[in-house]
Amino acid sequence: MEKRYPGTILATACVPWTESYEIDEPVFIAGVRKLLDQNLRHIYLFGTAGEGYAVSDRQYQRLVTLFVQAMDRPDCQPMIGLISLSFETMKERLAFAYAQGIRDYMFAFPAWGALQDDELDLFLHDLLDPYPDCRFLHYNNVRSKRLLSAKEYEVLAETFPNLAGAKYSTGDLSVILSLAANPSPLRFFLTETGFSYGSQIGDFGLLLSIGNCNLPQAWRYYEACLAHQTEAVIRMQQELSEMTQKLKAVVGPGIKIDGSYDKIFSKIQDPAFPLRLLPPYIGTTDEAYQAFCAYLRKEQPAWIDA
Repeated sequence: MEKRYPGTILATACVPWTESYEIDEPVFIAGVRKLLDQNLRHIYLFGTAGEGYAVSDRQYQRLVTLFVQAMDRPDCQPMIGLISLSFETMKERLAFAYAQGIRDYMFAFPAWGALQDDELDLFLHDLLDPYPDCRFLHYNNVRSKRLLSAKEYEVLAETFPNLAGAKYSTGDLSVILSLAANPSPLRFFLTETGFSYGSQIGDFGLLLSIGNCNLPQAWRYYEACLAHQTEAVIRMQQELSEMTQKLKAVVGPGIKIDGSYDKIFSKIQDPAFPLRLLPPYIGTTDEAYQAFCAYLRKEQPAWIDA
């Protein structure tokens, strides 16, 4: 069945903050264009790594405006994330981004309490129905307190023609099998943890994570997976797994929010990129960044540009 969203690499844009927690606009625009220069065309702003849960309405509107400007190239598909405890805020932000020309969106469920079935139905109709010309991806994240199953997506795809897919950060083989067998037209995106397996048994997109360390190498990994080049896929998957373990080790103990890791990747691409997060969340350190870069240069040189 033809999918409602292209099979490709989906990448995130992180937000650089100055010491006074203002947007570092030149660095932000340069970061987005760096992704574009590496042939990425499907880029989203305001996932967890992009601090969509933390920005104010003022910051949101300014960043959407800058993002649209930076993504003004042929065939670009800018996507905006909608994450908030307030459903009214989500709808207002959607309306603003729509007025700027955005037609692709990623949304998460409000997380104060898990949505019950009737609440889920109300949420999706109110969010999706007014925008039949848009494509929506669901961010199937445990932070929302309700994870959808493959069967639930199959039902929802029949009701909502503009629901185009979902993001999954999972390496659970049983979950990946259920998604591969899903007969709906939704496009499911897996991170590197699950993509190497999922691409061998189904039609998935790649949700880029640690592969951001080297975008040309990430493309080689993606293409090797699609071509079923088993030896190369196994080798690169092992490299990515070891890199993930090392990254967690240098960042340190405790559960860090996603941006703590993703901003290291952004800084690898642009050393001027700051690691700080909006308070109260605390990002990682320059020492951790330097330690991870040193590891890559010594142990995984194919995954770092310099």
